[in-house]
Amino acid sequence: MGRYNFAPQRVHQAATRLLQVRNPKSPSTIQPPPPWYTVIGNLPPSERLVRPPLQPAQRKGRKASKLFQPVKLQYQEDQLRLDFFGDHPWELARPRQVLEDDGKDYQNFDWSQLDQPTKQVDGERQAWLMGLLRHELDFSASPQLLDYLRSDVFQDEMLPLFNENYAVDLQSGQLPSRTDYTDADASVPVNLYMTYHPRYPHQFKDALKHLNQMLAEQGLDTSSVNRRSFNIALLHSDAVAQTLRGIDLAAIGKQYNVVMNLGPEATIKPFAEDPFNVLPISLSYYRNASANVPALLNHLATTLNIKTTDILSPTLPSAEPDTYQAYTKAGAYDKARKEFYDVRHTQDIERRVAREEALWTGAEFGPSPLDIGMQLEDQKYEEWREWAAKEIMAIKQLSGASAKAGDQDALLDVDSDQDVLSALDEVEPSVPGSKRGQNAQGGAFVHA
Repeated sequence: MGRYNFAPQRVHQAATRLLQVRNPKSPSTIQPPPPWYTVIGNLPPSERLVRPPLQPAQRKGRKASKLFQPVKLQYQEDQLRLDFFGDHPWELARPRQVLEDDGKDYQNFDWSQLDQPTKQVDGERQAWLMGLLRHELDFSASPQLLDYLRSDVFQDEMLPLFNENYAVDLQSGQLPSRTDYTDADASVPVNLYMTYHPRYPHQFKDALKHLNQMLAEQGLDTSSVNRRSFNIALLHSDAVAQTLRGIDLAAIGKQYNVVMNLGPEATIKPFAEDPFNVLPISLSYYRNASANVPALLNHLATTLNIKTTDILSPTLPSAEPDTYQAYTKAGAYDKARKEFYDVRHTQDIERRVAREEALWTGAEFGPSPLDIGMQLEDQKYEEWREWAAKEIMAIKQLSGASAKAGDQDALLDVDSDQDVLSALDEVEPSVPGSKRGQNAQGGAFVHA
């Protein structure tokens, strides 16, 4: 049967045949079944799908089966932890609690903030940041609306309100000042960004509704938010004009989330060419439907039975989604790293203040880990200094630098020998325990 062994399933069948065969010497004697006969009949063994203790030798030229190999489990958090602890190895020295009661502690954490009351600070927030989405709104703001967006009421009151009530981070792009535009009454392009987590879509919808209501109160037509326009022209002919009168442009545009309006016939006179008549069509759509415009033009050409080259249009619009990932892997790591440094710095200040308060009340502390480390480095440096002096003395004795035998047997005076002092000064900058310290080498990894 190939590589599977079904012999265990035939054990009961073979035993039944043996029991049915009577003994020729005593035909009337019925042979009793073994104790396992009934159990094997009720619970027949399955095919052999477990790895045997000894694998047979594989035939040459044939790959081993991967059926019995364990599945390799991979999680995104494993690589993120590897990058974080690779850049911060001393974080591994901090004690951590890895036991959980029900395995659902992650559901009780508020990952929107790094410092949580019941959880130790680490780099786990990067995965949360990589899952955030950003919804962008762009529109043309009037001078009055621009002044409102730049006011303290919007910056200090409205922006924190969205974060507290809806857990949505509302930010505005770089708002230009009036001095950047010569016309004081001209509209200014503005961008607003709403960052949220897809786990709470209802909160984002409520926040978007609140924002649109607030912009409408300031005199903005909310239908123009994220709105785009695109103009095309069809070469005029009686067949095309007759077909356009018979089709429903609104129904075709609705399939692609695009509004189409047919304009009156116009005449175009290109440079150094004869003029010709065209039928202009204006397209209006939201930015998240910009990818539907090429498909709409192909549908329109098929319906009118014309070539796509007969549709005069500028460069087709590129895809512009209004909702996209808020952070890349590198961006999320950089943001989580800076937040982590701020929390660790705050904790370090709190410990230093507590130490100063304890010293003021009469407490005594032993040497800190840094002091102990410096003592060990100084001890190793002195041992190395003695070893280097002995090595230099041995080299001088072998080379015959001293003519007198008494000078060769004398101990080397480290403080008075100029060769030893110059050698020690040459290597002193790279010794950790020296007065000049050690040159900084290495640094954090760069994450792509």
